[in-house]
Amino acid sequence: MPLTIPDRRRARRIRAGLGRAAAAALLAAPLAPAVAFAAELPDPYVHYTFDSAAADGTVADAAGSGLAATVSGEGAAFAEGSISLPGGANGSGAAFVSIPGAAYAGQEAVTISIWMTNATGSDNYAGAYVGNADRTKGYWLLNPANPSGAVKSVITSATAANPAAETWNTEIGSTQAPARSSLSLYTTVISGATGTMSFYLDGVKISSHAIATDLTDFGDLVAFIGKSPYPDRFFKGTVDDYAVYHEALTDQQVSELYADQAAERAEVLAPAAIESALAVVAAKVPAEAVETFTVPVTSGPVGISWSSSEPGVINVDGDGVASVSRPRAEEGDAAVTLTATYSFPGADPAVRTYTVKVSADQTDTAKVSADAEALVIHNADDMRSNFSVPTVGAAGSAIAWEVIEPGAADPRLIAGVRDGSATYVIKRPSAGSDPTIVVLRATVTSGDVAQTKDIAVTVQPMSSVQAEEAYVWAFFTGEGQGAEKISIAASKGNDALAWNTLNDGNPLIESTEGTGGLRDPFIIRSHDGDRFYMLATDLKVAGLPGGFTTAQRTGSKYLEIWESTDLVSWSEQRHVKVSSDYAGNTWAPEAYWDAELGKYVVYWASNLYDTVDSADRTSLTYNRMMYVTTDDFVTFSEPRVWIDSVRKSGTDGLGTIDVTVAEEDGVYYRVYKDEGDMTLREEKSTVLTSTVSGDLPGAEGAPDQWTLITERIAAGLPNGVGTNTFVHGEGPSIFKANADDINGAAWYLFIDQPDYHGGPNHYVPFATDKPLADTSAADWYSAAAKLSSNLPQNADGGRPRHGTVIPVTRAEYQTVLLALQPDIAVSAVEQVSVTTTLNTQPWLPSTVELTMADGSVQEAGVTWAPITAESLASPGQIRVRGTAANDTREPVEAVVTVLPVNEPDSEPSPVPTPSPTRAASGESPTPAQAATGTPMTRAQESAAAAAPVPTSAPPSQNPASVNSTTAAPIRRDDNAGSGGRGSLPKTGTGLTGLLISVAFVGGGCVLVALRNSKRGLYSHPDPR
Repeated sequence: MPLTIPDRRRARRIRAGLGRAAAAALLAAPLAPAVAFAAELPDPYVHYTFDSAAADGTVADAAGSGLAATVSGEGAAFAEGSISLPGGANGSGAAFVSIPGAAYAGQEAVTISIWMTNATGSDNYAGAYVGNADRTKGYWLLNPANPSGAVKSVITSATAANPAAETWNTEIGSTQAPARSSLSLYTTVISGATGTMSFYLDGVKISSHAIATDLTDFGDLVAFIGKSPYPDRFFKGTVDDYAVYHEALTDQQVSELYADQAAERAEVLAPAAIESALAVVAAKVPAEAVETFTVPVTSGPVGISWSSSEPGVINVDGDGVASVSRPRAEEGDAAVTLTATYSFPGADPAVRTYTVKVSADQTDTAKVSADAEALVIHNADDMRSNFSVPTVGAAGSAIAWEVIEPGAADPRLIAGVRDGSATYVIKRPSAGSDPTIVVLRATVTSGDVAQTKDIAVTVQPMSSVQAEEAYVWAFFTGEGQGAEKISIAASKGNDALAWNTLNDGNPLIESTEGTGGLRDPFIIRSHDGDRFYMLATDLKVAGLPGGFTTAQRTGSKYLEIWESTDLVSWSEQRHVKVSSDYAGNTWAPEAYWDAELGKYVVYWASNLYDTVDSADRTSLTYNRMMYVTTDDFVTFSEPRVWIDSVRKSGTDGLGTIDVTVAEEDGVYYRVYKDEGDMTLREEKSTVLTSTVSGDLPGAEGAPDQWTLITERIAAGLPNGVGTNTFVHGEGPSIFKANADDINGAAWYLFIDQPDYHGGPNHYVPFATDKPLADTSAADWYSAAAKLSSNLPQNADGGRPRHGTVIPVTRAEYQTVLLALQPDIAVSAVEQVSVTTTLNTQPWLPSTVELTMADGSVQEAGVTWAPITAESLASPGQIRVRGTAANDTREPVEAVVTVLPVNEPDSEPSPVPTPSPTRAASGESPTPAQAATGTPMTRAQESAAAAAPVPTSAPPSQNPASVNSTTAAPIRRDDNAGSGGRGSLPKTGTGLTGLLISVAFVGGGCVLVALRNSKRGLYSHPDPR
């Protein structure tokens, strides 16, 4: 039961004076930046103290306006200066309070301040309401505990002039602060002049939002405590004070208001506030410590000061930083008593003590032994990059390095990316060479004790350069059960807009660290090309109270990292801290190789705070883009701010996130999400790590600074869902199209458009056919019509959300398919070998047999590359590349032997142009088909093959004569790509012999080559 302070009502009406100023000074430090003097507070226009009510249920206005409030319904009670409301279901007749609308009429700027204790629980209801009696015409509403367990103070964009049936969908405001059940001051400041609404809890600003409406837009006003026009339950709890000011109070004035009134309520507030602070401190003070730690110096309105029984061992400064100096080994362990004094204005301080054990330092011998034992070099048996080494051990030993055997790698030691590390720069042997062995010696020293340790490092040769002919996609699928895991998909051959689901639609990687969730996976190919690094966000939103708000205030400071040489076998998960203790989240990491730095730049988004104690973060700040550098994704530099731009209030988390980077001809291009309007923007710079602070870049600027190319990129283009268009999105992934991508694009930009951004809840693709340097906003076009029907889909129905697409070689692609979906992986392709004569187009089969990795056999159609007249102009062999119409768009190759004609004086035959498809009839080939090379049906092929071979055929047309002709040397096309003309078959069993028969059909000579169980047709149009 709250205790009554006898003169509290008189104290409340004091608007200035030494007592209030002194109280404000006591609370100012923990709540807001210190001020030199107390801000003068205006008088409220109406003020209800709830000391009592008249017999008719009216509550007098203590401010003297004459606007009395009215208590209606059943169950209200007055006690100790508060009104208690019983709560109840809609229609139950429970008590509530009506405030005259005149208290707000005509006011563009108002401050509403309410002392309230909520006992309703989490649900949809109103603790306070001001607006039209018809809620569709707009309102302001305070709910002290919404269904998500957060305090909600919102105003609608719906107005009397523009009503909305689903008014709740037009609400703008704060839903960030966790709900409370103790007596608290809820303050909302609405300013139509500045277009802002700010919400404060116990004098601390929680959020500020841009608004386009104020109370004057809602027509005739009604106001309530305990209900609204919605058919919701009634508020249950007590209201201690309700005041309305006809001006927008400043941050300092709101802080002063709380300081003044909290001191008046010290007997009520102090016990709960100090009890809460005690719990916070108990969780922060360690039982043992050997290194610096922090302790809270504030907890809400409570100030906490510290002293130490042995400041030479533990010394706590005014910011709560507890510096630890371990006793010498011979001095033994120390037990230090830390004393905390808890202060609340107007209440007696509380004192508590905490004992912290500080273990004695190790001996030099023990330090050296421990540090030498722990010393390892990551990937020492398979080194493919520069690598970091420690120069200080975990126990404090100094570590010096020297090269004992350099091998062929010529290792060179340079400064590391951070204090306590160094970097070895190596030269890898050329492709095709043997690995080289480097032996390094580490000398570990502490005091007069030293120990050496030799470590052999196997440096792998460079990999050969191969064309990239397919794509792999890493992604997660959302927030649902099981969705925050990493899945992998593979393209259908060299087509970035058609995809295969892999692993039977099941995620490939689940987290074993941190929050247990994985989002936003990003894969980067190493600078040398033969290792992959995968990064992911450590975040699990499913089941997280407060959702994304909590995740940005008390989220992870870690990245999740894996590496692989084949995209299938991934290393153990590494849980690596890259953010500072002042960060609230570490979101959407990506990386890019910076050639000038000679290092990888890793970047992500973080909210940054002025305290390392997450319990003191009462509201969000805003997302900044951060970056670090690394040689090996093992050791990272200290984080630095890359983009620092407040996009809304600075207390709503809204800044810049989700950067993706590409490089073209020495210029870096980046696309990222501007949370100011949830759209994407594109910029360029010659220096990747150039920083931005304040306003986002414009179109003008030096080449080494980031400058704007396009705002609202892709806005208005189709998103693949009916006639809908793309405007808002996130998680962009930019990547260069492969040289022979069948869509003909130069670059792709995939953008995640979740349902909360009006999208299909998966990626939407855009493309340009130009180099990035020549691509303007108008050059990006939507490719969503194709991708939307060719997306991979997980077994639970999930489709790709934030992730990354990476081009891969055919060999890498095959490895992924064999491991993750063998029923679509091809292990062998039927060999195709045919013969033709000079200047005569060969007949190539319309289908081939594919042997799959799981042992099954598929027949697939084939699209063949055109054969040029030049390639048929002289005897020899040519190789014709084709593509099978299976899930992997398997490369197919035909070996075509071009034979000379024994009629040197005959005119060359014209080269026919083959039709891309076969006729569907079962007839024998017509003379026209035989003479021009028009493709035949299977039935026609069979008929031609079954025709008898005349024994009196002229020597020039006899198969034996043809086969006995001396062929010219095999011709190879030096410029042919993998699997193209002039290259060896990638699959199959090699070349086979040909059995050639001859049939005469309608005056034309048709040669039929039997190859395995299939027949390849070609003809000689000469009727002789």
